[in-house]
Amino acid sequence: MKPKRPIAKVILVDDHPVVRKGIAGLLEDESFEVVGMAGNVTDAMELLARTPTDLVVVDLTLEQGSGLDVLNGIRRTVPTPAVVVYSVHEDGERVRRAIENGAKGYVTKREDPAVLVECLRHVHAGERFLSPRAARAMADTVAQGIAPVPEEVLSPQELQVYALAGRGLSAHETANQMELSVRTIETYYGRILFKLKLTGRREMHQHAIEWARRNDGA
Repeated sequence: MKPKRPIAKVILVDDHPVVRKGIAGLLEDESFEVVGMAGNVTDAMELLARTPTDLVVVDLTLEQGSGLDVLNGIRRTVPTPAVVVYSVHEDGERVRRAIENGAKGYVTKREDPAVLVECLRHVHAGERFLSPRAARAMADTVAQGIAPVPEEVLSPQELQVYALAGRGLSAHETANQMELSVRTIETYYGRILFKLKLTGRREMHQHAIEWARRNDGA
């Protein structure tokens, strides 16, 4: 019997070996050919440089760097494979950023695995695809107005202050850790409130805690 021709060649980029192996088995059962796997940005870009592929499945959280770095690197490759993000992150801001950086599809890891397969089929056919959870997150973000992304609008020191607030540190504790005055930290708080369009200190802390929780996800 003649071997079945693969639907498409796929490269997997995820920092968990067990996850990579599980995705590879799933895709190969569905007639995709997994031609390579990587766990960080450097290995992913080296693999892509020497391995022709049609599709790339990438997580946003990697050992070194981010899936967004992979997306930006892929945009400079010729020919350019289509990219699908497969991530635990379900907030609309991350979905938006992934799409803006060139992803053709976004599937959350809480979806049924069959959704990833469906996404890859659609994307390989030249279509965009958002999984149900990703689509709802994007719709909610649009309905509420797109909120500023801390990593995009805050300076490095402002982001550090914001991250410490997300860990529950007070202004005094943050000042001690950063070896700055409390007055300087209060000034940073004011800038953060303005840049993130927040109404007060309590909202900033709640916002920072939620941001820290999302960024701790793998």
